[in-house]
Amino acid sequence: MKEEDFFRKFDMHMIKSGRKLRRLDRLRPPVNAWDMTISDSAMYQRTAIQAIEEVDCVEVLMPRDRLQHIIDYIKYSEDQVERAQTDRQLMARYERDRVVRLNNPAVEKAYQKYVMLLELARK
Repeated sequence: MKEEDFFRKFDMHMIKSGRKLRRLDRLRPPVNAWDMTISDSAMYQRTAIQAIEEVDCVEVLMPRDRLQHIIDYIKYSEDQVERAQTDRQLMARYERDRVVRLNNPAVEKAYQKYVMLLELARK
């Protein structure tokens, strides 16, 4: 989708701004504050935030309901990614279990009995 189409779809209007934004580097790996082997200066150096770039800003005017629609869509997309990841984990687990059942006939026999008991319990 082109930028203009996106703006049109959500009734957005973009205006150049005179503001600048400093994007900050993320914190370095956390440090145990109770670790006595780390000096105060080393602690500061490891947790210091450093500006990495300065960028121009824009102002965006849009209806609140359109903004809410974008927020809802992002939440929905994140949920879908999370579900897909869970599905992949379940499929990988099922595949590992299947390999164990193929390599161990006693496990396969016990699994078949387990499945039969589940079916009986559902009825």
